Amino acid sequence: MIRFVDDDLDRRTLTVFLTALFCLWSAQFAIDLAPESLTRLAQMNWWAGTQIFFYLVVPVSVMAIVGVRPSEIGLRIRGTSSHWKIYATIFAVAVPFVVIASYSAEFQDRYPLYEIYAGQSDVWRDLAYWWPFYFLQFVAIEVFFRGFLVLGLGRRIGSSAILVATVPYLMIHLVKPPIEALASIAGGLVMGTLAWRTKSIWWGVAVHVGVALVMDLMSLGHKGFLW
Repeated sequence: MIRFVDDDLDRRTLTVFLTALFCLWSAQFAIDLAPESLTRLAQMNWWAGTQIFFYLVVPVSVMAIVGVRPSEIGLRIRGTSSHWKIYATIFAVAVPFVVIASYSAEFQDRYPLYEIYAGQSDVWRDLAYWWPFYFLQFVAIEVFFRGFLVLGLGRRIGSSAILVATVPYLMIHLVKPPIEALASIAGGLVMGTLAWRTKSIWWGVAVHVGVALVMDLMSLGHKGFLW
């Protein structure tokens, strides 16, 4: 059993880095394994399922195997009730920018992520299937980037783990519009800092899901499904 690779890299840190490499690669390319016969909705749910598996199930399982408790990577609720105000402030600041951005053609082409066309039938039925997968993958994102990486590496490298986690977080946003990719840097730093200080990811999940829901609702509104 490897206890120390050198003075700066212990078994837990090495496990986090190696697992992160595997999960990032797998989450990117697992969509290629989806059967071609799947419907558009099933393909999207397949994609979300791969994100949930590789960003949530795998890292939490690996940490359990090496003896790291879920609470040590941010999956604790007790003692977090007092943190809601700062997260509510972040949400309140983000929403106006989302509303303004929603009027751009680029935004409306991108969202909802499950592509909706003006005049499409059964939209709400499809969203009822899609949204649970979509929102659960945000839980996975927060667990992986803010819990597994920030808190998982933090014991060895301290708050520098926030910067380490922000780099791959930006990279998964490079397929999105430039402004959103740029915002992911600020989001990664802010949410990483808060996770580091509070030792919990759940209010971050709430903000992430809330902003995503506002984005979808604004896009649906512009496409004529709400107003």
